[in-house]
Amino acid sequence: GLEYAIQNGARVVSLSWGSETSSDFIQQALNYAMSKGLVVVAAAGNEPTGQPVYPAAYPGVIAVSALQADGTRWPQSNYGEMVDVSAPGTATFPVGHDGPPGSYAGTSIATAYVASQLAQYFAVHPTATREQAIAALGGALHDAGTPGTDPYYGRGVLDAEGATRLTATP
Repeated sequence: GLEYAIQNGARVVSLSWGSETSSDFIQQALNYAMSKGLVVVAAAGNEPTGQPVYPAAYPGVIAVSALQADGTRWPQSNYGEMVDVSAPGTATFPVGHDGPPGSYAGTSIATAYVASQLAQYFAVHPTATREQAIAALGGALHDAGTPGTDPYYGRGVLDAEGATRLTATP
């Protein structure tokens, strides 16, 4: 799947799955994808254990924790040193997943939000590199929680204001 994404011009991959077990194979595949310029964004996990969840915990992968609609930390979001950024983690869907339409929450939603904003960044900045996109993301965040990087919000929050800063035209 990663090779297909690279061959077909993908710039960002969103991974909304995880395991507390590391895999050399998956880490090597992601390292290869990142070496080809792909930005990999992954969910930190929906159990607040503080334990690393892979692929989010691999170096170079942007690990995303979730926020509630009011901007506070979603209580079920995982946390820890792996968290790079937090983002809105709630949504209302007209069609449900294995169930009725309704409101949903989780790090998968937050991960998709970050990935979509990075894709918008590349649409505005088509010649940008992976490194430039990650730096722009860092510059778009606002600090939350304890000052500086913390285990719940990572380097900061990507909210609507941050998304506007990230995707601003040059």
